[in-house]
Amino acid sequence: MTPEVDALFTDGQFKFMDEEYEESIDIFTRVIEMAPGFAKAFQARAIAYLRTGENDKALMDIEEAIRIEPENHRFHYHKGAIHLKNEELDEAVEALSRAIDIAPEYAPAYFLRSEAFDKLGEEDAAIADFNKADVLRKEQAAINKVVDFWR
Repeated sequence: MTPEVDALFTDGQFKFMDEEYEESIDIFTRVIEMAPGFAKAFQARAIAYLRTGENDKALMDIEEAIRIEPENHRFHYHKGAIHLKNEELDEAVEALSRAIDIAPEYAPAYFLRSEAFDKLGEEDAAIADFNKADVLRKEQAAINKVVDFWR
């Protein structure tokens, strides 16, 4: 990655954090044009698209990120979040389960999968995942001495 691409990506992240989603999308698009194998740029643009309600574009981008880095659990987590937003509950469970398979200690995936299970009416599975997320979150907070929020 060139310093120019890194700096531009950082600019896109700041635009995103300032909730300037359209501007961040434009910047991440430029990053992708400059570095088409930069999976995190596809992920970042996918999340920005999700925030603007462009869920189809978000799904396309996160799938491209997964194609580039298939073992990145966060990419599968975000794919699950997109499917959940689209009320594609079985697909959400599948993507979130893949994230959990890759990183069994990643609490946000259990939390989000509990939401999908709840919407599917699978109460026992929803409760089990919620409890697992809570335990993992507490363990991680104790290790890091910080609290991590996923929403």
